[in-house]
Amino acid sequence: MGLERNTFILMVLLMISVWVGAMVVLFSSSGNAGAGDGAQGLAGDWGAGSSGQGGPVGNSGNVQDVYVKALGTGFYDKQEVTVKKGVPVRFHFSAERNSGCGRYIIIDGFNKSAVSRNGEEQVMEFTPTKAGRYAYHCSMNMFRGTLVVV
Repeated sequence: MGLERNTFILMVLLMISVWVGAMVVLFSSSGNAGAGDGAQGLAGDWGAGSSGQGGPVGNSGNVQDVYVKALGTGFYDKQEVTVKKGVPVRFHFSAERNSGCGRYIIIDGFNKSAVSRNGEEQVMEFTPTKAGRYAYHCSMNMFRGTLVVV
């Protein structure tokens, strides 16, 4: 009876170890940290600076370039960004390698999502046609931000 109990305990410990290992692999990534770390060269004269509120939008021709990065702290570097209605948007997204679920972003109202693996930048393009406030968030809704269309 004691041998069966010891075998059962070892099997349970083995299953826990496998589960923990799978979680480590799932929520970590390999490779270089955050391609594009540091300031993005943004143009544009409206929107707040680097405070994380009202993030800057660069206008290159007839396109608005937005840059958002998921940080290892559990937040986006910009909690809010503002764009103009009727002008195409290029939403550049990247994530630090230790940002966990923040590597996945969903933009509500525009049917857009992206995954940043190993810090690489992903670009989503869309044209907002209706003014309003639209949430962007990770797949677990832990990282949160707002896209304001004016």
